Amino acid sequence: MDSPWERHQVDRKVSRHSAGEREAISPAAVLLPGGLRPKRIDTGAIFETLRYRISILEYPPGTALKEIALSEEFGVSRTPIRQALQRLEVAGLVQPVIGHGTIVMSIDLQSMRHLLQYRLHLALMLENFLSTVDSERTIEKLTRCYAMNAALEGEFSPQAYAQISHDLRWVICNKITNPFLAQSWIETYYLASRIWFLCLPAHKNHFISLQAEEITGLIESFGSGEPGRVATTVHDALQTAVSVVWQSVASGDLSISIS
Repeated sequence: MDSPWERHQVDRKVSRHSAGEREAISPAAVLLPGGLRPKRIDTGAIFETLRYRISILEYPPGTALKEIALSEEFGVSRTPIRQALQRLEVAGLVQPVIGHGTIVMSIDLQSMRHLLQYRLHLALMLENFLSTVDSERTIEKLTRCYAMNAALEGEFSPQAYAQISHDLRWVICNKITNPFLAQSWIETYYLASRIWFLCLPAHKNHFISLQAEEITGLIESFGSGEPGRVATTVHDALQTAVSVVWQSVASGDLSISIS
């Protein structure tokens, strides 16, 4: 499979290794256009889809996730839904509330500060655990991302922006050679991503521009074959975005309130 939006296999895990790259489960592959479903939808695929929806604020903080409604949507029993919700709880995205079911957790600013600081350090660690083998294929994926991002300038969609952002994180994740770092990289991204999308309405054009700069930098750094350049590009792009986030928080330019 070439890219997250082309994948239709839903049973791959973050920790899976092969002779090539690890590849992500595409949330869009779980429920195909027109409501058609693949024959097998497992807990992992449901978890990925729900995590994606939470991360882009399709399920904003305080949303109740109902087992019955989700089991009907995915066409499965409540058991895999319950298992997926338990995984979301472990991931720090939901919490069970007696009498209300499973609730999407609020965003705590102090915890978010710690999380973003941690991700900045993770970005620097990439230098020692990043493969630049088969960079041509990686650059092809990034070039597609750039074209999709450029299209947002003419017709903006929050969902399209989110998909590009997620794809970029998976491109990096798939090049990380250490499975523990790869898992931490992608899991903390999903935890942190909600803060970007809270700021998106007020800074749409700025975020599109920053994402274009990041993609251009990644294409150049992967082309150099130097892991250190890739790590620096990722770190610097993240640092710039973090600055925008805290400026947005300070000015109150958020789409919903946070604690």
